[in-house]
Amino acid sequence: MSQQLTSEEQFSVLRSFLAKTWKIFVAVIVIGLLAFWGWRYWQSYQEQKITDASDKYEQLVKQLDATIPTSVDALVAFANDKENKTIYNVFADLRAAQFYVEALKNYEGAEALLANALTKTDSQPIQSIIYIRIARLQYQLAQYQDSLASLDKVLDKSWASTVNDLRGEIFVKMARYADAIDSFQVALSSSPAPEVEKNIRMKLNQAEYLKAKQLIDDEKQAAKESAENSQQKSDAASKPAESEKPATNGTNKN
Repeated sequence: MSQQLTSEEQFSVLRSFLAKTWKIFVAVIVIGLLAFWGWRYWQSYQEQKITDASDKYEQLVKQLDATIPTSVDALVAFANDKENKTIYNVFADLRAAQFYVEALKNYEGAEALLANALTKTDSQPIQSIIYIRIARLQYQLAQYQDSLASLDKVLDKSWASTVNDLRGEIFVKMARYADAIDSFQVALSSSPAPEVEKNIRMKLNQAEYLKAKQLIDDEKQAAKESAENSQQKSDAASKPAESEKPATNGTNKN
């Protein structure tokens, strides 16, 4: 009897507990369902947003016309749309920068677009691509130190061949042929594509030739300067010391 009473007491306690806390259980379930469906809705919204951005991007790219400089303006505006931020804003900056280079020959404008693209993504692979393109533009503008600095910011090792190939070209322009040779050798050791490898080897051969020629020219210049110094010393030694002029006493005859 006491056992049955104990069971009834336990049931009574449980019923009392549920009577006091059922609202909490219901609230937890409702919140869980809202969170689940809210997340599903957010995912669906983001997917639709990306799809719309993709369609818009493709449409604007098709409108580009090299004979109409203003045809890129809509793409630039799309890239700067702060209300609908997606990866396609970055792609738009990259494509617009390409148009600036190929159609407008506006390297400074292209560099500004690429710098703008960097502020819109945290993706290291995409940032690496952007820094390489910026470095190429700076190379075209003869901004060699800036170009080298941009290449130093490429952290994705898969671009090692491309980065060191361009770095070698920059060093050649700066007449730093030993550094160029080192860069081309690193590029070759990074498993470039066969056609790219052939091109890099040609650049390496040219850099080695220029280094040898630079060494010969430096030796000739040093020999010339040494000869000039020796001639100056010889001339100074053979020049007679200037003697004092003898004083003359004049005699007046009347």
